[in-house]
This record gives sequence, C-alpha cells and structure tokens, in this order.
Amino acid sequence: MKDLLKFGLIVAAMFYFFSPGVIAMIAGLVALVVVHEFGHWIVARLCGFAVPTFSVGMGSAPRLRLGTFWGTEFQITPWLIGGYVSINPQDETFLSAAKWKRAAVLVAGVVMNVLTAVLIIFVLLAAVGAKRVELQNLSVKQLDQTITIAADAGLQAGDTIVAVDGVGVTNFDQFRSYLAAHKNVRITLGIDRNGEAKEISLVPNADGRIGFQPDGKVVAIYEPRSIGQAAVESVKVTYETTVNMGRGLLIMMKILPEPAGLPAGATDVHGVVAIVQIGATAYDGGLYAFLMMVAMISLNLAFMNILPIPLLDGGHLLFIGLECVGIRLRKETQGFISLLFMFLLLGLMFFGLFNDIFHPIQFK
Repeated sequence: MKDLLKFGLIVAAMFYFFSPGVIAMIAGLVALVVVHEFGHWIVARLCGFAVPTFSVGMGSAPRLRLGTFWGTEFQITPWLIGGYVSINPQDETFLSAAKWKRAAVLVAGVVMNVLTAVLIIFVLLAAVGAKRVELQNLSVKQLDQTITIAADAGLQAGDTIVAVDGVGVTNFDQFRSYLAAHKNVRITLGIDRNGEAKEISLVPNADGRIGFQPDGKVVAIYEPRSIGQAAVESVKVTYETTVNMGRGLLIMMKILPEPAGLPAGATDVHGVVAIVQIGATAYDGGLYAFLMMVAMISLNLAFMNILPIPLLDGGHLLFIGLECVGIRLRKETQGFISLLFMFLLLGLMFFGLFNDIFHPIQFK
C-alpha cells in the first residue's frame, strides 16, 4: 500500500507540473519501451528462458505490480527512463544456450521497434495520406545581405509575390522550381505592395536564387495513398530514415560535415529531456505529426540498441559473433567490459542531460 501511494503521488505530480505535450511524449516513450521489452520477453519465453520480471520503468520501488503471467511478474515504476526484462546475458543458462536462441532474444527488441515504426507510418499514410507542407501567400520576409539581386531590383520586405512571367504563384515550392528552371534568365515578378500592383525584372543567379527569405501561410496538404502505396512507402521511409540516422551519427562524431540549416545544437549529444522536448513540439503540431515523431523515435531506439556497443543489444550480439569465429570471452571478461561501458554510457547520458539543460536545441 505504501508503494502504491508513493507511485500515485509521483504520477499526480507529473500531471500537475508537465504540459499535455510532455505527458503525451512520456506516454509515447513508455509505449515504445513496452514494445521493445515485449520483443525480448516473448522470444525469450518461446526459446525456453526464464524471465522472472518484466518492468516498465527502472528501479524496484515504488512499484505497481500488475500481476504474473507465464512465469513473469509484470510491474511498472514511475521512473520512466527505460525498462527491462530480467534475462542476464551473462547468466550461465543463457550463455550455454544455442547461439541462434540468444541472438534471437537480443535482436527481438530492435525488430519490434522497427515493425512498430513501419506500422505507424503505414497507418498514417493509408488512413490520412502523405503529408507535405506548402508555404502559400508568398511574401518577402527579409532581403539577403549576401545575394542582393532582389534588393538591387527593387524588391522590398513585405512585398507579396503574386505572379512570375504572368503565371500566378500559389506557393513557394512552385516559385523556387521556376527560378531553378530559369537560372541566368531574365524574369518578371508580379508584386502586390500594400495593395498596389508592380512589376520587377531581375535575373536569378547560377544557383536559381535571387536573395530573400520567404514568408507566408504554412499549410499542411495530405496526398491520398492506396493500401499498396502506403505499404511500400512505409518501408521506404523506414529505410531512408535509418540511413539518415547513420549519417547523423557520423556528423555527430565529426566524420561528416554538418549540413547547413539545422537548428542550433541539433548535432550535439542530447538525452531524454531533448527527446521529450522534440515530442512535445510535435504534439503541438497535431496527432499526425506526433505519431510520426513517435515512429521516428522508435526507429532511433532500434538504431541505437543495435550498435555494437557492450551493454546494449548490439554489444551482446557482438560477443555472440565473436563466438561464431572461435573467440569466446570469459563471463568475467564480458562482465568487466559491460561494466566499463556502463560507466561510459552513464557519462554520455549525463553529458546529454547537461546539453539538454544548458545547450538545448534551438528550434527556428
């Protein structure tokens, strides 16, 4: 009863102090933890391994016992920074089992996160459509100080671009495509300046730019997808996102150059606070944006867990891979390596938390 009271007070405090977006993101993270750990649990039980505990949240107290099923006690704690199923990869029973069984258990959590992402993206595409954003009612927010073609031609901040070479302009993408197709070619812009129609003649540079920051009305457009198209595109988006995560890791490690236009702090190491911040921002953009963000975070969890880093799933898979080529580390050696990397990962986690607080991502 004491644990239940403590649990209730902590949860109540969360709802009191946190915004709906933060609560929604925490709930999303909890769901992804459950999905990941369910993968480990179900495969472990099917392979005959004992799994005494399935925990959502870390720590042993206060905890809410949810009951026992198939030899496993299910529990939830309010310290929602992760979760676990109590299979010790260094336990003799586990280590003496067939390699394929151990590998299946380890990879199951990652597979579940990937499948969850694919499913979320598929449902969004099939039920709502593919989302794209248009900048309509195109106007000039600010003139560029480096590329001065627009400024030299007489374009001013606040001007609304209504036509180009007599063709009506409906959105920024259309206008940008027209400029790209008319590099170093003179064009005429139809301008509305405080209700007065004007024409401005200019020549886009070799990059198809004239030097201004656009403004206008941001409109979300959903393009319908059939079931088949949604299935194909959900897999394609998952693949492309995973590739970009690998590229992002190389950028964070300074192996690849940082692309222009990213928010300040986006390539720094960040932690769970930044994840919640990003998710809460997506929540403010509507259910579609929020669920798509949950799918991206699910893929991120899969990507990070499969990295060959001791203590993570990928690290234990690395040990099994070494066994396959005749290199079997002693249990004590594996334990020491895992302990060493636990301290390194804890240090990285606290460094990420430091950046979350003192160097947060600056969204534009």
